[in-house]
Amino acid sequence: MSKNHLQAVLLIVALACCMACGCTSEATPADSTPVAGESASAESLVVYCGAGLREPMDEIAQVYQEKTGTEIKYTYSGSAQLLSQIELLQSGDCYMPGAKSYIDSAAEKGFINSSEKTIYHVLAIAVAPGNPKNITTLADLTKDGVRVAIGEPTGPAVGSAAKKMLDTAGCWEDMQHNIVVQSGTVNELLVYMNMDQADAAIIWEDLLDNSDLEQVDIPIHEGFIKVIPIGTLSFSENPKDAQAFADFVSSDEGKAIFVKHGFETYPCAKYGDA
Repeated sequence: MSKNHLQAVLLIVALACCMACGCTSEATPADSTPVAGESASAESLVVYCGAGLREPMDEIAQVYQEKTGTEIKYTYSGSAQLLSQIELLQSGDCYMPGAKSYIDSAAEKGFINSSEKTIYHVLAIAVAPGNPKNITTLADLTKDGVRVAIGEPTGPAVGSAAKKMLDTAGCWEDMQHNIVVQSGTVNELLVYMNMDQADAAIIWEDLLDNSDLEQVDIPIHEGFIKVIPIGTLSFSENPKDAQAFADFVSSDEGKAIFVKHGFETYPCAKYGDA
């Protein structure tokens, strides 16, 4: 072997030894074990959330990230669609649908670690400014010429809640000829109303807080009032952080943000356990 070739071989061997030593050093248990008492927080959490909660939950995420550094990544949709996604993907950290029944369904499937009651969802009738159709009761939605928008009965919480309420009131069958749209999310109902595609919509009252639309209250004994919880998911890879976020949402500070956006928070004397 020539002198030049010998030097080249020796150089390659030396480099290989250095690389091997470096890899072994980085993989030692001492380097990979956290210091006692310290734990890394999640950089982000995935939260499945009902579309009607978007405004307060967006603000809560911003405040929470400023406090903790943890980013909240939402998936907004109808409650039933979210539950289907959770069942399919079996990943994520928290679930806050538009009705407790969806949390109960998720719990029956083994998807929920814990849940905390947070706010109320209350149905109301949205009408155009001035209430030109003079709608004052659920029965008025059955009158000829009244165009009604509702949520899809098998989709978002607002749709299933509206159907249940109208069935109980004996109005569901009689208003079928007046239904002009069944939307996949509650926010779409506001769009139809603002575009004058409907005369009335059954919607969560909190969405009307900053709207030009007028609100027709439904008597408590006829209406739909439910406590809404936030649940932590059993397959969360960051269960402590998921619980911390759920605790913040249901804390006094989190509830104050909901109040700002027109929600009633749990508990209150007016609605009790609904």
